[in-house]
Parts: sequence; C-alpha cells; structure tokens
Amino acid sequence: MLPAAVLSVVIFVATLFLMIRQPRGINLGLAAGIGAAASLPLGTVTVGDAVTAFGSIWNAALAFVGIVTLSVTLDVMGFFKWAALRVAKLAKGSGVRLYFYVALLAAAVSILFANDSAVLILTPLVLEIVQQLKLEMKGKMAYLFAAGLIADTAAMPLITSNPVNIVSADFFGYTFIEHMVFMTPVAVVTIALSMVVVFLFFRKAIPRSYDPALVDALIVDGAVIQPRQLKVSFIALVVIDVLYVVASLNGIPVGFVIFGGAVFLLGFYVFTMSHSHMHEEEKRGVTFILRRVNWDILVFMVGILLVVQGLKHAGAIQFYADAFAWTLTLPSFLSTLVPSLLVTVSASAMNNWPMTMLGLLSIQQAAVSHALNSAGSTALIFANIIGNNLGPHFFPIGSLAILMWLNTMKRKGLNIRLIDYLRVGSVLSIVEVFAAAVILWVEINLLHWTLAFS
Repeated sequence: MLPAAVLSVVIFVATLFLMIRQPRGINLGLAAGIGAAASLPLGTVTVGDAVTAFGSIWNAALAFVGIVTLSVTLDVMGFFKWAALRVAKLAKGSGVRLYFYVALLAAAVSILFANDSAVLILTPLVLEIVQQLKLEMKGKMAYLFAAGLIADTAAMPLITSNPVNIVSADFFGYTFIEHMVFMTPVAVVTIALSMVVVFLFFRKAIPRSYDPALVDALIVDGAVIQPRQLKVSFIALVVIDVLYVVASLNGIPVGFVIFGGAVFLLGFYVFTMSHSHMHEEEKRGVTFILRRVNWDILVFMVGILLVVQGLKHAGAIQFYADAFAWTLTLPSFLSTLVPSLLVTVSASAMNNWPMTMLGLLSIQQAAVSHALNSAGSTALIFANIIGNNLGPHFFPIGSLAILMWLNTMKRKGLNIRLIDYLRVGSVLSIVEVFAAAVILWVEINLLHWTLAFS
C-alpha cells in the first residue's frame, strides 16, 4: 500500500477535482463524502478524527440550516423582492443611486443571512430588475457584480455571516462579540472599498437615469410580502440579533438561536398561508422550503474537514504552521498582511472551505510548535478569516458564493467570461485583503486587542 502521506495528497487532490468539476452531477457534499469515505479505510484519518470533525462543525451546520431555512422562508414570503423593489423605487430614477443602493442591500443581506444566501436570493432579483430597466450588457454587469462580489465581501462582521466564521470561533473558543469587535471595523472599510472599486470599473456603463415607472411593472399580486408578514419578519430579525449577543454572553451556541428563529418564522408563514385567500397553487409549504435547503453542504462540512486532517501525514499542516509562525516575525503590518495573502492564494487555488480547515489546524499546530503568544495567535486566527472571506473571490473557484453566483446567472442565460471576472475580482480581492490586514495590525499592535485564550 502507498504511504499515508501519498494517499492523503491523492485523496485531497481527487476531492478538489470532484468539487470543482462536479462530473456526472456530483455535488459538493457527495464530493467531500467520497473523499472522507476513502480516507477512513485507507488510514489517512481515524474514526476518532471523524468524531472530532463532527464536534468542530455541528454548530456551524445547525446555523447553516437555520440561516438558509430563514432566508428561503423570507424569500417565499416575498421579503427580498419587497426590499429589492423598495431599493429601485428609492433610487428615484438615478442609475448611480441604484448601484449604491443595490450594493448596500447586498451587504445587509449578506451580514444578516450569510453570503451564500445573499448571492442565491439577490442575484435573480437584481437580474430581473436590470432586465426590466432594459440596460445594456455592461450596465447589467455593474449591478450584478455589486450584488455578487459585495455580498461575498460583507460576510465578515458577524460569525453567522459566513459558516467558516462559526467553525473558526468554535475551534478556538472565542465569542460572537469578540469576533464582532475585531471584524466590524474591517467589514466597514472593506465594504466601502468594494463598493467604490466595483463602481470605478463600471462607472461609464452605469446609466445616469432610468424610468422609475418600469419598476412598477414588476409588482404583481402575491409577489410582494403581506404587511403582517413584513412586520413579524422585522421583529423576528431584531430578536434574533439581540439573542446572538445574549447567547454569546452565556456561552450558548449561535446555531440554536438562528435555528430557533427559522423554525418560528417557518411556522408563522405556514399559519398565515393557511389563513390567506391565495390560490392553492400559489401557496408554498414546508416541503417546498425544505427542498431548497442545501443539505449536501452539511456532508461537505464534515467530509472536507476529514480530508484536510489527512494532510497531516503529508506535512501540509506543519508546513503552514511554520510559514504562519515565520510571518509573525515580519516587521510592521507585514505580520498580518503576509499570512492573509498566504491564505488568499491558497484559498483561491483550492476553495476557501478546505483552506479554512487547513488554516485552523495549522494555526493550532503553530501555537504548539512555536509557543505563540496571544497576540500572535489572534493575528493568525483573523488573518485566516480575512484570507478565507475576502481572498477567495480573487479566482472564481475560491468561493462557494461566487461559484453559486456565476451558476445562477448562467442558468438565466447570462455568461461572464473568466477574463471579465478576473479584471474585477482579482483587483478587488487584493485591495480588500491589504486594507483588512492593515486594520487588523492596528487593532492588535496599536490598540493591543487580543483574544483571551483559556
């Protein structure tokens, strides 16, 4: 039999191939599941590793199911269409205002409902609006890039804004509030930068004005949320956000909060639909909503962590651990920029989920091998967050959200060439990572903020 080191690399590369190419319709969950299933009998990971993997991601998995269920329920109600139409009306015929309003909407939805949900829900709505406004192709791209790239950028300030944030927080034991304190300043700056950078790329294609009356044609019976549903939805979202903080202060996993909120809103929707006067064919029940949850992602989370754990036999974890420790010796803000860029390059090449897992295990190893202090560990933990949140949209395969964004547009008959994507995505990614790393360096080295490790 081949050595474990060789087998672990072969399994990892094969899993990445299945993830990226998805031959014969293999989805992400099945791809990672195949890799995990091969890892166990071939001995690159153990049953104990599998138990540890589940313990590392169960909260993120529960939160993911809750976030997607909540998002789909709101989408079926018409909440997001109401928000998109409201944005189009508020712009009052100004193409520039519409661009910035769409970008802000994408950021808000991403922060509250995670980047994957934001991309899946907003992309079709924005496409519907720009097609109704009869814009030229490059003009459409301005708004679609605002919806896609800025939604991916905004998944920073809350641990619930991206499942990889939850996995990181659970792995190292820091709280919702601690994450928010470190990443909110980063998020504010990078969201603003992303809006400006994308605007500069498309400024000549954004129309100066459009006919606001065209937006009215998108409002049809049953397409926009009922007033009672809208009120309860807003109340539920506020309560969920408050409970995030309460849960964090009391050591309660955030997955319970968002999952509970999703179950409540789903129940409320079913109740209101059963007492509405809509035609039966217009009503979409629990089965319809649950079918739209990406259940394969749950298998993907556990599977990819197992596959990555197998890389310890090949020395990959120790390699990154040594590299991370070396970056901390660099002067000034390079000590946060270089590890962020290292994660960015790796995530862009292999996708941010595998790199997140590899980064977590490597930072843990670096803390042991190199006796990192709290400042060094904090720098690496959040450099890993920055690189895996902002860096992956350098290249399309780096981010699941961007892959879903491109696939959503392709299904709608709109293809974006790789060169056109790279013109924007690569520049935006580097600008964002640079700015984020500088802010992180200021927080740790000038303000002396660090995580408290037990």
